[in-house]
Amino acid sequence: MINIPEKLRRDVLRAKEVLEKADKVFLIHHDDADGICSAALALVGIGESRVKRRVCLEKLFPEAVNLIHSQVGKNDVVVYVDLGSPHASKISKALKKGYSIIIDHHDPEIVENERIVHINPELYGLKGERDSSASTMTYIVFKLMGKSVLEHSFLAVIGSAEIPGPLRSLNEIPLIDAEVYGKVKRYGGKYKEKYYVNFHGLRKPHYIISSMLSTISSIGYYREGPKYAIKACFEGFSEEITRFHDEMKALKNMLFEQALKTIRSSGLKIKKHTQWFNVGKLFYNVGVKTVGLLTSQLKYRSIVHQDKYLLGFMEMNPEIPELGRLPENLMKVSGRVPPVLEGKISSGEMPSIAEVMSYAAEKVGGFADGHMFASSGVIGKSVIEEFLEFFDKMVDEKIGKKGLLKYFT
Repeated sequence: MINIPEKLRRDVLRAKEVLEKADKVFLIHHDDADGICSAALALVGIGESRVKRRVCLEKLFPEAVNLIHSQVGKNDVVVYVDLGSPHASKISKALKKGYSIIIDHHDPEIVENERIVHINPELYGLKGERDSSASTMTYIVFKLMGKSVLEHSFLAVIGSAEIPGPLRSLNEIPLIDAEVYGKVKRYGGKYKEKYYVNFHGLRKPHYIISSMLSTISSIGYYREGPKYAIKACFEGFSEEITRFHDEMKALKNMLFEQALKTIRSSGLKIKKHTQWFNVGKLFYNVGVKTVGLLTSQLKYRSIVHQDKYLLGFMEMNPEIPELGRLPENLMKVSGRVPPVLEGKISSGEMPSIAEVMSYAAEKVGGFADGHMFASSGVIGKSVIEEFLEFFDKMVDEKIGKKGLLKYFT
């Protein structure tokens, strides 16, 4: 039997009390498959009719947090799923009225605020990049509340596709439930498993469906992609949604081909600890998750130095659908770790990319968050070089403090 930490149970009880007293609920979620599945599960657990407003965010911009909380009443609740943990202090500062519930698995920021319920595996001695996706945490939260989420357990399995290796620890809770309910079949041995999901009649490995949802939502971010993706979670891939997915996939492939052609032609720019590229406005009219998807693919290519952090930059569209407008001239930066460097981070020889990126972004007036091997952030267009200098400096400092072979994150 999988152990659920007692503190998690207590936090869920507190979240249940807050939701039961709420007049209105605002649901804020990320735009990748984990965020989409988390949002769908939250809609089931909260009740769609109680959610006054749902906003899909690519990053938790400070301006977006302020806009959201400016609309919150005294007894309202803002529920953040698959984002929020690294920026809990921003949420706390903006929380003038009402309450917030954060359900996430990214590296958390700890704040003391009695009107915030913060639920994250890292706060219970577990690892967000290993033990639980955000959709798993969302599923567990509403299951413990006694909500009827069992038949939607397969969504948490799909959301967990971003977790490498077999689904274990808390991730196995929705997996087992989905198996019992007949929505997922597990194949393979202890160290290599595949999970085939019955997604409203479509039977595919969980990572295939995850990729489809991310393509719909992220590439189609400015074309109501998140709405299509959440609709698919409840109804499957209709002819309309399938056609939209195919269009977004073709667009993604075309953009990636153009970007890779430029990168192969000019090569990556190299610094002491980093290698990087900038696609400029190529991805301007698709979601900023796109540069992360490209960087994730690129880290396995022969052009990439295996011992350096890989960073990709893109110029951002300032519009946030359904919410408002950000400042101009912002850059999204996505960081990934090539396989060899990943091993060095795991052994403690090199620092977590999330820690280094967060430091460097903050030094230039931006912000970043993520995990040990993947991170992303937002900085000003004019400070890319400064950001890279601070990044290298932070890595040097981390290595120097305890020695290359003794450094532990």
